[in-house]
Formats: sequence, C-alpha cells, structure tokens
Amino acid sequence: MYRLAYLVAMSFGLVLLGCGGVQYVDNVDSREHSSLGIDYHDLEKAASDNIKSLLESGYVRSLAGLSKPKVLAISDVLNDTMQHFSTEELTRKITRDMRNSGKFILTMAFAGSGGSKDKMLDSVREARENDEVNQYGVPEKGNIIAPELSLSGKIIQRNTKVKSKQRVDYFFLLTLTDLKSGLVVWDNEVNIIKVGKKSSAW
Repeated sequence: MYRLAYLVAMSFGLVLLGCGGVQYVDNVDSREHSSLGIDYHDLEKAASDNIKSLLESGYVRSLAGLSKPKVLAISDVLNDTMQHFSTEELTRKITRDMRNSGKFILTMAFAGSGGSKDKMLDSVREARENDEVNQYGVPEKGNIIAPELSLSGKIIQRNTKVKSKQRVDYFFLLTLTDLKSGLVVWDNEVNIIKVGKKSSAW
C-alpha cells in the first residue's frame, strides 16, 4: 500500500517537472505575459470597440422597428500582418454580439476568408441523389436564405523603430455592406499600438 502511494507521488512529481513550470493565468494576469504580437486581449479590444461603434451607429438605430433580423454573411477579412492567426477569431466575437442584439442573424451557407461555411449544408443537399436516404428529411431546393449584409475587413501592421525599442501599430478595419445596393452602411477602424524590446516581438 505504501509502495503504491510512493509510486503515485513520484509519477505526479515527474508530470509536474515535465510541464516545465507551466501555469494557468486568468484574463487580467495574462496581460503580464504579452508580446508585441497580436494576442487575446488585442482581439477582445478590437471586437469590443468595433461592436460598440456598430451598435451605436445610425444604421443600427434605423433597424429599431425591424420585424425580423438582417441576414449577415462574413466575407473576406485579410490578415496583412506578420502574425499567423485565424481572422475568424475576431469576426466570430463581433457577429456573436451582433446576433445577441436581435437585429442580425448569421448565415453559414456563405462565407469568405473571414468566416467558414458549414459543409453539412452541401452534404445534406447532395443526398437528393442518394436512393439510400429517406428524401422526407432532405431539404427541398430554394430553402437557403441569401445574405443581405456582408462583413469584411483588413488587419494591417506597421513597424517603427523608436530609439532602442520597437513600436508596432495594428489597424483593425471593418466594413458592413448592403449586398443589394452595394453601399457601405457602417465602417470603423480600431488602432492598437505596442512598444517594447525587439526581443519581445512574436
């Protein structure tokens, strides 16, 4: 019994050593472990500031008497930075709050690089040609609803040397377009500026 307890304790100790001192941090403490690259806090700020601008815009106020939400598709959101991350991390944070406002609903049938399509939509419709599938549950043609609005954007990075330090400017540009008219109904820019040692760069 004691030998078993000893072996368990030793195994647990080895696991801890193998972790290399890794620790969990909460959202506030994680700011102490930031770099010049784009991190969780930057995406949170970009999403929060953009959704605040959108929901307070004249366009959204004009939707106050809308009987049903506008159908929104995520278009291309270009990552023109030195960072490797999915722009869907940003767009999903924004579209989640847009849906929660009750004025927008997101389609997964259409998407650009800033989002993703649900492949099951096509798979289910391909079942129309499969005799092994009960056609009662297969969607009929003409049921997919086309989007009315498109959310697109671009993330830009600019590096500048400031004395012995590095300054990095990030520009989060987003645009909401009416797909019927092609007109921009809202756009916004969020800027995030970081200064640090070059060694702290991504």
